[in-house]
Amino acid sequence: RRSKRPLTMDSFLNHEQILGLERRFQTALINSLSGIRTSFIGITGEHGQWNASTLSNITHVGANPPQISVLFRPQSAKKHTLKNYREFGTITLVCMPFHKFETVHRVSVNAPKDVFELALLGEQVQKLEGWQHPIPNDFLYAIEVNLVEEFTLGNQCIYTVGSIHQLRWSKNVRVNKNGQVIFQQSPTLAIGLQQYTSIETESKHLPYPSVDNFQFE
Repeated sequence: RRSKRPLTMDSFLNHEQILGLERRFQTALINSLSGIRTSFIGITGEHGQWNASTLSNITHVGANPPQISVLFRPQSAKKHTLKNYREFGTITLVCMPFHKFETVHRVSVNAPKDVFELALLGEQVQKLEGWQHPIPNDFLYAIEVNLVEEFTLGNQCIYTVGSIHQLRWSKNVRVNKNGQVIFQQSPTLAIGLQQYTSIETESKHLPYPSVDNFQFE
């Protein structure tokens, strides 16, 4: 059951394969997926109603079964990500390289329900066989998560727990023999809500993306 060689470019693991990994390898892999305060693009919805947003409060919950949490800030009528996650039961978390930090940030704009934020920003995406959501071409790794349960915290944030359904890596990520995710490019890391950094550079601070910068009908 132990993987005898590192998982390389465009590697893929479905839920059954994840459960079949050697226990220590599986634990190390699932623990490393949430990164060091990595800022993800979260993609939800269904065809024609895709939605993308910025999510940085992602936490490892357990490796067996493989689970991961997503913390959502208090909700408003203009926010569609949690609503879609609840309705369709699945979210895709996409880790992006640091040179895409502006895209990671700008997908948080409060776009209308029928506007896919990645398309709005001109980000090229790909449809992978067996995946519910399109994924940016220039991604590092992606995690498809199925909603299990949620809790409303005292500050009105929503804490969700999901089961990791499948994973995919790009050529710029590998998993070593111990299950640790190794980056050939730095991921986009979050410092607060509007500040991003990498493992090699100073942080970048961006203004909150305004709807006034886009032409919505």
